[in-house]
Amino acid sequence: MISVDKNFKLNSKSYNKKELVEFASKNIESNYIDLIDLSNFILEIFNHKSFILCKTSGTTGNSKVIKLEKTSLLSSVYMTKDYFNLKSGYSAISFLPMNFIAGKMMLVRAMVIGLNLQLNKATSNPSDFIDRNYFFSAMTPMQASNSINKLKYIDNLILGGSNVSDFLSLKILSKIDTYYETYGMTETATHIAIKKVSRNDSKPKPFKILNGVSISTDLNSCLVIDVPSITKNKIITNDIVKINSNQEFYIIGRADNIINSGGVKLIPEDIERKLSKYIYKNYIISSLKDDVLGDKLILIIESEKYKLKENIFNSLNKFEKPKEVYFINKFIYTKSNKIDRINTKLTIN
Repeated sequence: MISVDKNFKLNSKSYNKKELVEFASKNIESNYIDLIDLSNFILEIFNHKSFILCKTSGTTGNSKVIKLEKTSLLSSVYMTKDYFNLKSGYSAISFLPMNFIAGKMMLVRAMVIGLNLQLNKATSNPSDFIDRNYFFSAMTPMQASNSINKLKYIDNLILGGSNVSDFLSLKILSKIDTYYETYGMTETATHIAIKKVSRNDSKPKPFKILNGVSISTDLNSCLVIDVPSITKNKIITNDIVKINSNQEFYIIGRADNIINSGGVKLIPEDIERKLSKYIYKNYIISSLKDDVLGDKLILIIESEKYKLKENIFNSLNKFEKPKEVYFINKFIYTKSNKIDRINTKLTIN
């Protein structure tokens, strides 16, 4: 079961297992939702059951609740600990919501390893709360973008939950030398692969799997993950990948996002990457029904309407060029801050 290292601190205060349970029991009926979520998780992690219940992020539809064995959480902790050489007494900071696996695992890592965790309320703009140096932190790309001038205070920054655009990557690397992009999901108790991104990289890097993980692809080129220490069954994802070796892979896009336009199958994420040098707002490639093509490709930008540069589509082939461009003041996001592609498209007038 989950243990608490003697050096563990939560917001600079030391806690053992008994004190954490007392803290959670006291705050379970708080008026603050973040404190309620934290208290619920602490009580769950130390109850008699061998598992926890966790909501998935809802990337491809409605969020669902799954069981995760507590031993799986521990396996994930040690995989991350080994990769980043996390040690008892090191500092960490988190702004991730406690009702999703990423936020939960920040706390579990801190307890088991003995980190001094500064746990803040979940916010998309954590900049004001970063006031000193931290060895480790996990953020979403949106959080990193909104904290760009404070990233220099974090020695090891991991980003997950959604894709890091080329524009955001350049923005981050103008402030720090290196960050880490992660790949994982609720079913794998967060990341199972990490991509180290550095200022001096000459070309895109692949994700490298962590120790104890093996990968393959199915007939649709979708990634298949095998992590015996975390899940009994192999996980067949919807992520179309190119495996570079048995230790590395590149993400091409999601199978459930593929658009069939005039008989040509197009991967939105692939087209979005090609446009990332020209669009400095949030945007997605999507489609609308068309009498001739079946589905016609469209570009949706989260912004007030503005004139696009004439060369914006020069890097695209004739099938990849959007037939129409739409501007929307505000995209719709999932609870885990990923762009909700389906419902965002439905807001087009």
